[in-house]
Amino acid sequence: QLLRARNGLGYLTIISIQFGVQPLLVKQFIDKQCMTSSVVLCAEMAKVVGCLFIMFSDETGKRCFSNWKMQDCLVAAGIPSVTYLIQNYCVQVAYQNLDGVVFNVLNQSKVLFTALFSFLLNGRTQSSYQCVALLLVTAGGILVSLPGGSASDGEHQENRPWGLCCALLASGLSGFGSGITEWALQKHGRNSFLLSLELATMGCIILILTLLLGVSPDAVRMKESGFFLGWEVTTVIPVLTQGLSGIIVGIVTQLAGGVRKVMATICGLILTCLLQQILLGMHLSWSVLAAVPLVAGGIYLHASYPPRTQTLAK
Repeated sequence: QLLRARNGLGYLTIISIQFGVQPLLVKQFIDKQCMTSSVVLCAEMAKVVGCLFIMFSDETGKRCFSNWKMQDCLVAAGIPSVTYLIQNYCVQVAYQNLDGVVFNVLNQSKVLFTALFSFLLNGRTQSSYQCVALLLVTAGGILVSLPGGSASDGEHQENRPWGLCCALLASGLSGFGSGITEWALQKHGRNSFLLSLELATMGCIILILTLLLGVSPDAVRMKESGFFLGWEVTTVIPVLTQGLSGIIVGIVTQLAGGVRKVMATICGLILTCLLQQILLGMHLSWSVLAAVPLVAGGIYLHASYPPRTQTLAK
C-alpha cells in the first residue's frame, strides 16, 4: 500500500532508479566473458517468477488460467516473444559497448519506432506536438551517434559502432513488439500480467532450444565452458533488476499513467548522467550533454499532448 500511495509514487521512484542505475550495474557486475544467453535467460526466468507471484497474490491468476488456451497464447505472444528475445540480446550487447548515457538516450528512439508501428498496425495517429517530439528524439539520437559523442576508453570506443547498431535495433524491435502487443491486448482483451508471463515463458523456451540445437552463437561456448561462464554472485543483481523492471513498468502505467511514467524515465536519464560523473569520473562531451535535454523534452512532449480525438475519448 505504501508503494501504491499517491498514484504509485513508490513504484515511480523504483523505476526511475532502475532506469538510471541499470547501465552502470551491467558494466560493474557482468563480466565481458558472460554469455548473453545466460543473462537474458535468467532475466526472463525472473520475470516469470515475478508475474506468477503477482497474479496468484490475489484472484487474478485463477481467473486468467481458468479460460487459458494455447491458441490464444500463440496468437497474442508468439511474434512479440521472438522480438523481445532478440531485443534483450541487443540490449545486453549495447550495455557492454556504450556508456550509460549514450545507451539511455539512444534507447529513447524507440518512441519513433513505437509511433510508426502503432500507426501501421493499429491506425493510431500522432498530434502535431507529438510529431515535434519525435523530431527532438531523433535529433538527440543523431547527436549521441556522432564520433566522439562518448567519453569512453579506447577499448570501449573500438566496439562503439557495434553498440550503436545493437541499441538502434533494440529500439526498433521494441517499437514493433509494442505495436503487436497493443494489437493483441485490444483485440483479445488479454490481462497484461498474463501476457508478460506468456512472453517471458516463450522467450525462455526459444532461448533454451536455440542453445540445445546449436543455433545460438553462445552454444559452442556453453558446451566448452558451461552456462554460467564469467558469472559471480553479484551478477545476479543486474539480472534481477532487468527482469523485474518490466513488471514494475506495467504497474506504474496502471497506477500513475503514461505521463508520470515518462517523468520517471526522464529522472532516470538524469540520474545516469550524475552517477557517471560522480562514480566513474567520466566527463561527458557536448553532444551528449545537448542530447539529454532534447530527448527528455521530446519524451515529455510526446506523452503530454496526445491527438485531440484520443483526449476527447478519455
